[in-house]
Amino acid sequence: MSSSDRGPLETAKAVAWSVFLVALLLFRAVWLVQQVWVWLLVLLVVVLLVGWLVWWLRARRDRW
Repeated sequence: MSSSDRGPLETAKAVAWSVFLVALLLFRAVWLVQQVWVWLLVLLVVVLLVGWLVWWLRARRDRW
């Protein structure tokens, strides 16, 4: 048996750290996507609001 072989406890600790790091990275990725989606939704609302306002002003001007 060479000195680089790990026991069951060291293997379990390594697996646990790997799972923890993957979960942490996944959590951060989901958080980042949520932030981007919030800004995209805000941008969509602003564009729709401006478009509706322009349409309303043009329709109102045609009546005068």
